[in-house]
Amino acid sequence: GYGAGGYVPPGVEAVARSVSGDSESKPDLVENIVFSHGGVGEVVMPASPAELQPSVVEYWKQMNAMLLLLMRLSARALSLPDEHFDASFEAPKCNLRLAHYPPLAALPREQVDGATRYGAHTDYTGFTILRPDPAAGGLEAQTRGGEWIGVPPVRDGLVVNAGDLIQVWTNDRWRSPPHRVVNPRDPTLGRTSLVFFTGPEDSTVVEALPGTSDADHPPLYEPVTAGVHLRNKLQRSNV
Repeated sequence: GYGAGGYVPPGVEAVARSVSGDSESKPDLVENIVFSHGGVGEVVMPASPAELQPSVVEYWKQMNAMLLLLMRLSARALSLPDEHFDASFEAPKCNLRLAHYPPLAALPREQVDGATRYGAHTDYTGFTILRPDPAAGGLEAQTRGGEWIGVPPVRDGLVVNAGDLIQVWTNDRWRSPPHRVVNPRDPTLGRTSLVFFTGPEDSTVVEALPGTSDADHPPLYEPVTAGVHLRNKLQRSNV
């Protein structure tokens, strides 16, 4: 699998299949170079292209610092001690994807027909920190009412999205929103984004946090181990 890092060509992943009941979606029209975690402070590097490695190490360092800040801010927002999540994120389960969406005109017609750049899905674990392409849109998120709305890129800005385990932890107080990347009207337009997926250490048991459930609002989800949850999602999305 691509979890160890490296190049992932188009046709390997169909993220819409990670959603229960959707098993027929065509593969996504995206290729990735994936960098994964190998423990505290270690990034698993593909051997090629080597020239990316110094920049990736620095970017990973900055994203990891932002992750720790996000978790401390989350704890405070949930009326928990600031350090509540620290133990679960001493060795976070993260990966960085340099995602390139090729121009549709450069792909075989049979690959494009009926496919989208990235199918509708929710992110699998913790917060996702996304640096979108400032020159090319396409990211859309779904509201609670079912409406799809564009998430326009902001130059030098980041998009932070909550994943499924954040929703479990907060007992639906914070939502893991469905989102997708739609095909552009211009078939010659490509798109590139930097996606930093984060999650707690694999053995973390995720369940409703103190203060998010009571007699009138019982826990909505069974406790789940972070690593098991992630593996189940990946098994459904890999073609």
